Amino acid sequence: MFLSSFFSTTGMDEQPVEYFFNTPHFIYLLFNILLFIGLWKFLKTRTKKTQDIYISVFLGLMILLKYAGDVLFIYEYYYVDPPLSNYPHPFWDVDTFISFQMCGVTNILLPLVIWFKIKPLKEFVFASSILGGIAVILYPVTVLYGDVYVLSLPKVRSILVHFFLLFIPLFLIHRGDYKLEPKKWWQVAVGLITLGLWATLGNYVLDVGDNNLYLMENPFLGGPIPVLNVIPNYYHIILLAVMVTIGYIIIYQIVKLFEPEFMQKRKLKQKKA
Repeated sequence: MFLSSFFSTTGMDEQPVEYFFNTPHFIYLLFNILLFIGLWKFLKTRTKKTQDIYISVFLGLMILLKYAGDVLFIYEYYYVDPPLSNYPHPFWDVDTFISFQMCGVTNILLPLVIWFKIKPLKEFVFASSILGGIAVILYPVTVLYGDVYVLSLPKVRSILVHFFLLFIPLFLIHRGDYKLEPKKWWQVAVGLITLGLWATLGNYVLDVGDNNLYLMENPFLGGPIPVLNVIPNYYHIILLAVMVTIGYIIIYQIVKLFEPEFMQKRKLKQKKA
């Protein structure tokens, strides 16, 4: 019974309106905070070589979970009738091989950028990964659905992938492997424009009928967030652009708290005190 419910997409079409900043959401927030602190402390006591091994395992797990979810969607498309949600798709489908959403794209790019040391993409990928991770923790549209106390593969995938999108770049920035620099804002802008064009191609050509990057429909329409829940479709794109810009500005401020220079200054102040 547990396995049948775990390998299932039941409830994925249900939005987390009733869970938004309610008990399940606070449990989810607490889980992320405790996991972040625990894993951070665990890795800090290891050598750099051992840290790299663990980080590679986490990155590999992100890729594995992404495609494990697609395997489930493909299985349900062929063998479950009627489908349990709108997500199942055939094997020879664009959703099997590529992604158009920011988190889906960074889910693939973050491991590649780190493994193959693709420095020109780091600014956009690191900043976007952190932004995507925080966004889903604060608005868990892909995590809290159906019976929130019943774990399923899609839930585990979303929880862990978004956690690692946040945790891994912050840990590497803290370790001194990379530093986000405001003067490289243009790299983020180019990345966002490219991602927007990629999602638009998906919406109109490759993945017709979907709402990739939420460009076709307002994801907050009718939801629990005031103002955002009444803006008509297409007009909401202006709002999304403003929100994303503010989001990146906040991310650059948050990241400063994890930089080694800030940590060292804080330790010196504590010693003097």
